[in-house]
Amino acid sequence: MNSSVIPTVFARSKKEFEERFEKLIKVSEYIQIDFMDGKFVKGRSIRVEDIPYLKKYKNNFEAHLMVNNPEKYSEKLKKKGFKKIIFHIESVNKEGAEKLIERIKKLRMEVFVAINPETPVMDIVQLINKVDGVLVMGVHPGKEHQHFIPAVYDKIKELRNFKEKIKIQIDGGVNFDNIRKLKESGADFINSGSLVAEAENPKEIIERLSRE
Repeated sequence: MNSSVIPTVFARSKKEFEERFEKLIKVSEYIQIDFMDGKFVKGRSIRVEDIPYLKKYKNNFEAHLMVNNPEKYSEKLKKKGFKKIIFHIESVNKEGAEKLIERIKKLRMEVFVAINPETPVMDIVQLINKVDGVLVMGVHPGKEHQHFIPAVYDKIKELRNFKEKIKIQIDGGVNFDNIRKLKESGADFINSGSLVAEAENPKEIIERLSRE
């Protein structure tokens, strides 16, 4: 299966953000930028206000919101130039999730719902026909350099059983040892953070992950 590899800008400071951002915009058409509020996850990232105006770049940007109250971010992200928003089901209730999906779609942006490793697929089944896709965390969010949680393979297959054509994205713990199995399990998009961002030749790593 041919899955797209999307590098991630995971940064706790403006300096780290700038270093990773400048490195990745040169090597990938698609880029994910992580936002953390220090509440939903322990880590804290730079704010939306601190990132550059993205419409001046040719890349396609998506925002991964590891935050409480994700509804506060959608308009700001649209103005910055993001084309896709990923929010966590654990950060909203059912009614809040449906309203947020509607809100993002009205902004003409793609919307994915994310689930943590311990969150049952059943928690998002009612949303599967309303979103453009599902992001499954391969690790607990908010921290880099974690080991992939093997139970996630079954979660991907379970999602695929609920809706055969749902787009499935994986984020966290991806490496050369597990990427082939992730693709075989049914992942359409695969995020890679530190493996790409910390590499001397990030383009080479993306190409190798894509080939596996």
